[in-house]
Order: sequence, then C-alpha cells, then structure tokens
Amino acid sequence: MYGTRVPRRAEEKPNAGGFYDDPAWYDILHTPGTAGEVRGLEMMHERFAPRARTRRWLEPACGTGRYLRVAAARGVRTTGVDLSARMLGYARASFERRGLPGDFIEAGMESFTARTEHHLAFCLINSVRHLMTDRAMLAHLACVFDALHARGVYVLGVSLSDPGYEMPSEDVWKARRGLCEVHQLVNYLPAEGVRGERGRRELVISHLRVTTPTRVRTVDHTYALRTYTPRQWASLLKRAGLTIRAIVDERGDDLPIPAGATDGFDLESLAGRYALYVLARRG
Repeated sequence: MYGTRVPRRAEEKPNAGGFYDDPAWYDILHTPGTAGEVRGLEMMHERFAPRARTRRWLEPACGTGRYLRVAAARGVRTTGVDLSARMLGYARASFERRGLPGDFIEAGMESFTARTEHHLAFCLINSVRHLMTDRAMLAHLACVFDALHARGVYVLGVSLSDPGYEMPSEDVWKARRGLCEVHQLVNYLPAEGVRGERGRRELVISHLRVTTPTRVRTVDHTYALRTYTPRQWASLLKRAGLTIRAIVDERGDDLPIPAGATDGFDLESLAGRYALYVLARRG
C-alpha cells in the first residue's frame, strides 16, 4: 500500500537506529494519513476524555511530532516525549516554522515526567512494543497516568500475537516530498513461540531506499518487538491497575468484539489483530 497508513507497521524508535537517525526521511515516510488519524483521536477525546476549555494531549515516542503538529494546528495543547534529541529538534523546528505552541521532553517512554496535566495520551502503531520487559511497560504506563487528569484516557495501539498461527509477512511503503522519495520494504518474522522472553520477540527487517536527483541511498536495519498474547496483555493491564474503556479502530469506532472476561471484551478474538485500546484507571 502506497502513501497510506496501515496498522501492521511498527515505527522505529531511538534505540533501534536505522533511518530513525534521519528525521527528514522518517517524516516523509510516516506523514501520509496523519491528519485522518488525528481526526480519529479527536473523536476519541470527545467520547472518552474529560471536557475542557483547552484540550491537552500527550504523546510518548512522538518522533518528529507529526501527530502533534496537526493537533496543535487544531487548537490542542500538546506535549511530546522522545529519547532522540535529533527527532525532538526536528519536531521543535516544525512547530516554530508554523508558529505553533508545544512542549517537548527528551526522555524514554518509561522514564519521563510531564509538568502539565493532560486529558488524553496516545501511542499508536505498536510503538510501545519497543519496551522489552513487563517492568519497562509498567513503568511506562505509570509515567503516562501520572501525567493524565484523574479521568484522562490513554489510547494505545497494539497488535496482539497469535503464537503458532502467524506467518512471515511484509509491508511496502512509499512517499515523496519535493524531490526526495523514500521507499521502505519491511519483513516481519513471528516470535518463536518458545518459553521465556526469547519466545516473545518478533523480528522486523527494514530495507530503506532514499532517492534524490543526485543520489540513491540504502539503509538496512533489523530490530525486535515484544509480543503479547491476549492473556499476557490482559494480565499486564490488570497489574497496572487499568481498565479497558473501549476497543476501537483509527476512526474511533468500536470494533465488533464478542463479550468476554476482560472488562467485558473477548480479547482472544483479537489474537493476530491490531486495535486501539482506550485505557483508564481502574475504579
């Protein structure tokens, strides 16, 4: 699929290297479709987050700030968190060029502190799966909810795994800005399905080609994403003291999920699928 966004993608993070070190390439490839996703987040805010005169959003692992700059242009006060100083420099510059207000914090997803109280936080397209242990994930969730209003919600985009049934797959991405074209082929190799942490790592192989009038550059990179079965996902959220308010698609529409034991949802029906989980404090 070209110039659009699909849920299978897992965006590279600062510790992954690869083309994440070049903000312009990253932004060119990831920006198509962003405005539509922000409209979906606005729908989720209206439905689930506290009403306020000024909406405040938080994005961990914000990268170049592509979601945040669209939201800020629509009147949302935004805070972005990222470990990469280079990415945050690009994000700040893009805000300054547009005359947009916005705060940025240089920190990891599991180790940041935000000074402002937010109504909605979001982290999409499997970015949170770069955290490779339960301890890191629980620390991340604690950081996010410490930065949220008491009735605030966290929209978290995650693909749950289906061990033994998943097959290798690939995505093809292509986008252009001016005279620069970025093409990416991504291969996904499922987790091994063995016991322990070694069996919870999906291998991602990225092949990137950047073409300008004077040069063609290629970057190959491999990294891992941690997997969660429906049972592991439900257990983690319970340990974090969180409840699932809704399970939705990128437009904010409820997914047709049978009733089940986890907050009224049958998470087993989501094995092998991507969804947005609207999370809130339990009780």
